[in-house]
Amino acid sequence: MIDWMGTDWNAVWRERYEENIRCRGSGECASIWESLEKARSFLNQSRENPDRIRHVIGGLPVGPESRVLDIGAGPGTLSVPLAGVAAHVTAVEPAAGMAEVMAEYAEEEGVSNLKIVRKRWEEIDPATDLDGQYDIVVASYSLGMPDVRAAVKTMCEVSSRCVYLFWFAGTTNWEQAMVDLWPKLHGKEYRRGPKADVLFNVLYSMGIYPNVETSRMEHVRRFPDLEAAVAEFGEQYGVNNTEQEALLREYLGGVLSENGDDFLLSGMTTRVKLWWEVDAWR
Repeated sequence: MIDWMGTDWNAVWRERYEENIRCRGSGECASIWESLEKARSFLNQSRENPDRIRHVIGGLPVGPESRVLDIGAGPGTLSVPLAGVAAHVTAVEPAAGMAEVMAEYAEEEGVSNLKIVRKRWEEIDPATDLDGQYDIVVASYSLGMPDVRAAVKTMCEVSSRCVYLFWFAGTTNWEQAMVDLWPKLHGKEYRRGPKADVLFNVLYSMGIYPNVETSRMEHVRRFPDLEAAVAEFGEQYGVNNTEQEALLREYLGGVLSENGDDFLLSGMTTRVKLWWEVDAWR
């Protein structure tokens, strides 16, 4: 029987986070986005799936006088559009490829009120890296942090108004492929990372009682052909021999759908928004 009241939820988060990292054997989240090519591909995919961007930005109380902090900003999918409606945006992004593509994107859009801090959130010194406090602090699907309690605490400390976190509930459609294939490819169960249930309990244990909103959104990946999908997923799934590649090709052949000249991998994901006013926490 689990003692829910006595559970160290931050330790649960860390354990599941580290199990996932060990299972994938590919380093921490930021490490896979050092490549400019991959970062540009991610930005293009985000532009092809605008629902997430609209969902996040549309749910933030941002206005022309707002100061926004975007943590784990990636290639600027939120930071650059936010800079178009806010007074100032600071984007924290550790991956070199992502940060460089974000700078390119900002220049293309004529954005001049965006500051990019090229560090992990855990390495940030608010006194020297940030510009005072922010009305809105947001971490949109970027909680690849082993000590989420400490990360959230710092978010609260640098916010003058509110914090918004976006994360996943249940198995995402891209994880399902890993769940299906991992035992065949690697002879072991795929270990998923921590989800919104653990995050909520971490917040609750900190005395933060967030608002919670859940939504179902479609996630679509587009490929020019089956071989392009095999190449991309093969790298992500640690495929390194012909037998594994054949298993992956067979699986993708069964789940990809043709749409004109493209092949699509689509599915629904359950996404969770958690937000709170920091004054209530303090």
